[in-house]
Amino acid sequence: MSAFGEKIESLRNEKNVTTKDVAQAVGIPQSRYSELEKGIRIPTDGQIERLAEYYNVKPDELSALTK
Repeated sequence: MSAFGEKIESLRNEKNVTTKDVAQAVGIPQSRYSELEKGIRIPTDGQIERLAEYYNVKPDELSALTK
């Protein structure tokens, strides 16, 4: 798992929501969100922005974890 994936999984667990909930809220397929958490996919800038907004964190905090 990537640092980015670990972070968004941790944030999701803190909010006590499912991968389906997050995926619907940020407008991506659930399978894509699961792949982001597992580190299979690298998020796009748009996905980082939407996830940061959803989790109420700074986009830079998430994007730094993708490097």
